[in-house]
Order: sequence, then structure tokens, then C-alpha cells
Amino acid sequence: MPIRLPRIGRSQSPVGVEIGGDAVRMLQTTALGSDRIRRVAVVPRSADGSIDSQRLRRAWRGFSSLDAVVSLDDDCVDVRPGRLPRLAGEELREAARWEIAGMLERDGADLVAESMSVGRDVAEDGRVEMLLIAADRRTIGERLDPLLEVGIRPIAVEPVFLAAGRAFAMRSRRDDEREVVRVVVKTDAATTWISVMRGDGVVFAKLVPIGTRDFDQALATNLSIDLEEAARTRSDAARGEAEPLVVASIADAVRRASRGLIGEVAMAIRYSTKAARLSRPVGIHLAGIGASTPGLSEALGSGIPGVPVVGDSPTAQRLADLPVTGHESLAWATAFGLAIRPTDDAREAAA
Repeated sequence: MPIRLPRIGRSQSPVGVEIGGDAVRMLQTTALGSDRIRRVAVVPRSADGSIDSQRLRRAWRGFSSLDAVVSLDDDCVDVRPGRLPRLAGEELREAARWEIAGMLERDGADLVAESMSVGRDVAEDGRVEMLLIAADRRTIGERLDPLLEVGIRPIAVEPVFLAAGRAFAMRSRRDDEREVVRVVVKTDAATTWISVMRGDGVVFAKLVPIGTRDFDQALATNLSIDLEEAARTRSDAARGEAEPLVVASIADAVRRASRGLIGEVAMAIRYSTKAARLSRPVGIHLAGIGASTPGLSEALGSGIPGVPVVGDSPTAQRLADLPVTGHESLAWATAFGLAIRPTDDAREAAA
């Protein structure tokens, strides 16, 4: 759902800014149209969710552009399947806004909305299957205020699942990759986005209220420890800094806490192969701050036979020369996907 500001001539690549539940992650590539990473920075959010403007200003130093492509907290975005006539541009955007406003029982004037075509066939009534995406206009403004306060210029706002999916589908603009289907599971503190990609387009997206806090709660019960210690233990294990018996306890907790998530991923795959008539996914990709949690990959792999969990990271090699350790690379998938979002400037630079 792009927020379009007056066009400013840009020679530098924009910074991908993920406003996540735990932190603001910022990533910039070396040039427009490039996927080489120039710089990253992170600013933790406070317990009440606020962002310290001074810390944000200091973190922004060293980036070579004030332009930003931004994604918002998971709970800011609503996604619904829908069917719309074959329209284009502002006419389609308006139709999507009022259609999803009716679904959400909201006033369309309060929403910003976009649509994504998920089908290639036009039904007899002239309508096309769509994903309808909406966010509250006031909430968007509130989330962008800390950025605007320090002089950052948001040039577009995107949903998290689209940016994370783009990070794993970079090659899908090639002819031989356009029909490849993959699932991206982005797990954060309180929620997980599940998206099904065909090529570099999203055909299914759902937000599930399961995240690392659920893993921590299950681990706290397993080990009879408090939640804070459980979170530290899980983070240590994700960095490879835990004893085998502790890792086994975490994996057991994750298996129990992720049952609902596994069911949702299985449902997304059934939808993509049956309702949307897509080919079987080539794999499941993990992203987000919970991606490296011990046991998550194994739980998904055993719970969804026939679709392998792919252990790749789109950013690991690109971050190798920066002060970010390997296990953290999956947490940067969304910021990376935002940074490589195609723009008119990137197309001009590549021409």
C-alpha cells in the first residue's frame, strides 16, 4: 500500500526500514537495482513500543539516502481474499479500499488499501481473484512519525509478507522461475506471517497469532523458569551458545507450541495446490527473529511431509562483511526485501 510523496530525484538506493515488534531494522544496498548490502543498523523498541528518536537519528548516520521503503508492525495490516473487476491504477485502488472496508466493517475513508491479483483467469462475471490489503490511515501516520521527526522520507509503505517474500524470490523474474511456488514463514515475537509465492508474486497471505513468545512460554513450563530467562535461553540457543540438553528442551517446547502454526502452513499449501491450482511448493523458507529457534525447522519439516524446509538465507553471504552474525541474517529478510523493492529509479538505472 504505497504512500506516495512528491517525487524527489534519487541517485542513491532507498533504505529498507522494517518497523518490527522488537526493533526497527534498516538496510541499504550499494546502488539502485543492486542486491549488495552497503549498511545495516538496528534500533530496539522500548517496552511500550515507542522508538527513541535520538537513537534512530544516530543509527541513520552513515546511510547515504533519506528515502525509505517502510513496513509496519504486523497488527497494522489486514489482508482478505476478494474478487474485483478488471480495473487499473487509482480506480482499482478505490475499489479495493471500499471492498475491504465492507469486509472489516470500517469506513473506507479511514483506510489505505491496495490489491494484488492472485489469479490469471477472469471469471464469467468479469472479476479476478485478489488479495485485498488495508491499513488504518491514522495508524500509518503514527508509525511514520518517528521517521519523519528525524528527517527520513518514506517513499512507500509495504506489507511485511510481501517484502519478506521478495527476499526469497529475487530470481523469480527469470522466465524459468516465474511459476516456482514457495512458502515463506516469517516468525516474530507475537505473530507469524505465512505467505505463498508464485514467482515474485504473493498468492496467499495470513497472519497467525503464534510467535517466539509462545515458544518461550512452552520452554518456561518445560524448565520451570520465568519467561525472561526462557527468552534468553532460546536466544542463546539460536546463536549456538547452549548445551545439547537445553537445545533439546527448546526443540520439544517448539514442537508443542508450533502445532497450530504447522496446521496453518499446511492449510496454505492445500489452498495453493487445490483452490489456486498451483504446483507443489519447492520449499518452506524461514525468516524473522524466530527463524533460527531450535526445533522450528524440524517441526515444520515433520509436520508437512513432502515440502522441505529450505535452510537458505537471502542475506547471510551479503552480510558476511558487516557486523551481523550468521544466525541473525534471517531476521534481516524483510528489510532486505524492502531495500530491493523495484522503483522507477531502479528501472532507469538499470536501463
